[in-house]
Amino acid sequence: MPTRLFAIPFGVGFFLFFYLAWAKDETYAIYIIPCSLILGLMYVFSPQIDWWWYKRYPPDLTDGIRRFFSERYTYYTRLPLRDKETFRQKVAMFSMATDFKPMVMPEVPGDVRAIVSASAVQLSAVFEDFLYPPFENVVIYPHPFPSPQYPEHFHISELFEEDGVVLFSMDHLIKSFAEPDRYYNIGLHEFAKVFMLTYPDKAYPELTEDSWDDLEQISQFSKAAILEWINLPEIEPAPVSIAHFFVFPESFKAVLPEMYQTYCEIFQQDPMGQV
Repeated sequence: MPTRLFAIPFGVGFFLFFYLAWAKDETYAIYIIPCSLILGLMYVFSPQIDWWWYKRYPPDLTDGIRRFFSERYTYYTRLPLRDKETFRQKVAMFSMATDFKPMVMPEVPGDVRAIVSASAVQLSAVFEDFLYPPFENVVIYPHPFPSPQYPEHFHISELFEEDGVVLFSMDHLIKSFAEPDRYYNIGLHEFAKVFMLTYPDKAYPELTEDSWDDLEQISQFSKAAILEWINLPEIEPAPVSIAHFFVFPESFKAVLPEMYQTYCEIFQQDPMGQV
């Protein structure tokens, strides 16, 4: 982290002046105070300092993740060349800004962090503020899980709005990201809900139970199939429509051209390649 590098000279100064005050002359002790104050401020404001640095010198994804995106991530491959680097940098920054919590496993793998972050950034890619405070916590299970909201359903994704937490089953998340035409994309599904909560004033189209026929025509995923996949008792059509907008843009535009244009305006991008 940049803050740790910035802190090194002040840390060295602290110990140097401490030693000089103890071994040579106690008047050196006065120099311990500014070093201590600066180190304390760096500790308190380290997230802001790190974020300031990364916005000016953004990181990039690893070569392995970049190859994975190029081979399996249709949205990324459709981006104009000039936008690919910016997208990768935002994904890397989103991953750094998010608190990933592994459940029943030692850590969240780097590729899973990248998949979650890409799913989130895909919706906000063109916005300067592409994060979703206060939804900064992502819990990853290796398999389907119950939760306090759905204790009797071992499901594969969930948004717990009260605590700003998004939960995923790792295996199902990877499948739905790598093969979204075979497995409904739960990453986009949950972050579509996060996006709508973060930007409640946008003119979202109204969807009803009658909309499911059009959504099935777009994706070949029926409501029943999506419910069985996620394994929750109910599901709203709005986040499904947003996920389909990004995964199946050609058929979405053919079936629901007006809604397609509305989503292009809301997300300020066209997922068929024009951002």
